[in-house]
Amino acid sequence: MPLFKKVLYSTDFSPLAEVALEYVKKLKEAGEEEVVVVHVVDDLSVELPEGTDLIKEKEVYKILPEVDQEYLLDLVERLNSIKELLEKENLKVKTYLKYGNIPKQIVSVADEEKVNLIVMGAHGKGLLTELLLGSVSTDVIREAKCPVLIVKRREE
Repeated sequence: MPLFKKVLYSTDFSPLAEVALEYVKKLKEAGEEEVVVVHVVDDLSVELPEGTDLIKEKEVYKILPEVDQEYLLDLVERLNSIKELLEKENLKVKTYLKYGNIPKQIVSVADEEKVNLIVMGAHGKGLLTELLLGSVSTDVIREAKCPVLIVKRREE
């Protein structure tokens, strides 16, 4: 059985996340068949229940201000373009747009989907591990039940 059959790719749509996406594509050579693409929103003008699935639970949009609705629809479009890109690589793709604590939601989807690997970018800036990787990456590594591949910014 391939080691990395099902991979979770966490994206914040940053240039670093795009670098991580290149790694996700290359994992096809290691037997990857399915990619679960996750983006977590933690900053809306209205508090939503932790773990709200913003793709499945569209009726939630009705309680949100228009600016939030447009923001979420834009995120769904961005997730769909990543999905199309990965499907062109002949990978099976699922997308999640979750609301709540970012590391907690990434790990929750990873558990629910029983993924073999989590791939994500890390915005490192400092000397301590947490600063090197960023607190989201550190928390995901700490909580995940599977390996986590952290893609750091390439040195120029």
